[in-house]
Amino acid sequence: MFCGHELCLVIRRTGEVGEDGHVSVTFGQLFETYVTISNKVVGILLRARKHGLVRFEGEMLWQGKDDDVVITLLE
Repeated sequence: MFCGHELCLVIRRTGEVGEDGHVSVTFGQLFETYVTISNKVVGILLRARKHGLVRFEGEMLWQGKDDDVVITLLE
């Protein structure tokens, strides 16, 4: 099940508003927060990007290696 709405709420709560008005959070911050909710955070992020809800660089995200990748909420 795609939990994009829940993911967006977590990003909104844990992220910071940038100069462009969008809320952003690093993958490391999001992973640490969201892993307690769901261990499928990467799959949910990929589906959220496909639906135009978030933006981030790269094709796949890996815990540890990609902790500094910024995830931006687009809605």
